[in-house]
Amino acid sequence: MVNWSARLFRFPERDCRTIALEAGMQNARLASALARGMGKIATVGLASVIFGTMMNVTGSSLASWWHNRPPKDESFEKKVS
Repeated sequence: MVNWSARLFRFPERDCRTIALEAGMQNARLASALARGMGKIATVGLASVIFGTMMNVTGSSLASWWHNRPPKDESFEKKVS
């Protein structure tokens, strides 16, 4: 959702990618902090552990995939310069 908001405001693709990864990492940390704050780390915290682990796996995979694919608007700027 956050990434689409960045695109709506016409951020460069590089910024959209950064926002997508950063928002996911912050959501995992927030879920853990809320579970701990509620004192239910054994029950509610399980969801944040699963989400946090999946965020690390999918975020790393996405970053690796994006590493070899420069943003479209960036490659255009290099050709013009």
